[in-house]
Amino acid sequence: MSKAFTRGSANVLPRVVRAWVIVAITALAALPACAMAPRLDVPKVTVVSVSADRITGTQAFFTVTLAIANPNDREVSVAAAEANLTIEGTPVGMATLAAPMTLPAKGEVTATLNAQANWDAALRIAGELAARARAPGAPGPIPPVRYTVSGVAVLEGGLPIPFNRSGEFRMGGGRTEIR
Repeated sequence: MSKAFTRGSANVLPRVVRAWVIVAITALAALPACAMAPRLDVPKVTVVSVSADRITGTQAFFTVTLAIANPNDREVSVAAAEANLTIEGTPVGMATLAAPMTLPAKGEVTATLNAQANWDAALRIAGELAARARAPGAPGPIPPVRYTVSGVAVLEGGLPIPFNRSGEFRMGGGRTEIR
């Protein structure tokens, strides 16, 4: 036997093997604990509404409202949410969540994402709405505004939850109505 495995007259090899056996048994004992870690059910993200909050001569401000439902028996944190917003076929930009939020266990929260259209986009949207309002058979002086929202909410830890919706909303006094 080599000198590396002997110390004086005592053989060290059985101690090394015993140490590895203990490590292996400990690792095997820990596996069920990993399997018993609570499984996270994916929260549901739904686009509830899109609205035009304010339109100035050079900008338009939009709000995307999400409902996020947590089916889990524990709180879940949403680290971020962002969505591409298109109004009347014109890309408005990215609507973003202002700050992380916590979903209560078995609860639902409302998240508000804000987007701002620049001068160019605001004019293109206004032009498209004006053209549709003048079209034969137009549904009134101000036609419904068409939108598309496509985005992702990201849970703490990095799990992405995609969401999307297309539809129309009506411009009016105060908040707009979604259809």
